[in-house]
Amino acid sequence: MSETGNTPSGVKQKGFFSKLASGDFGLAKTYWLYGVLVGLIVNAVTRAIPSVGILAVVLAVTIVYQALALLGIWRAADRYQGRKVWAILAKIATVLGWLGVLTSAWVLVEILAYL
Repeated sequence: MSETGNTPSGVKQKGFFSKLASGDFGLAKTYWLYGVLVGLIVNAVTRAIPSVGILAVVLAVTIVYQALALLGIWRAADRYQGRKVWAILAKIATVLGWLGVLTSAWVLVEILAYL
């Protein structure tokens, strides 16, 4: 066993973003905390950014984060053991979320063309 926990020393632990993309946090936490709450915070922050260059950087990072979160929500929905309706609704929200990612990517391309 390793000194840092109950993980055998030969087994590599997943990092936060790997756990997020894998859906390891469960459906409710992945959807509400890492999807909705973080999304609301990022949205508020991006609206307050006065510089187009900084906005482009934040938007690029946000697109990557959103992709990981959406993958995690989908995968957590696949493993969800509760009422089937919640997994279905999460997958519908994920498809809509991907449309938002595509829109953000288009906005990023427009910003970069402007710079």
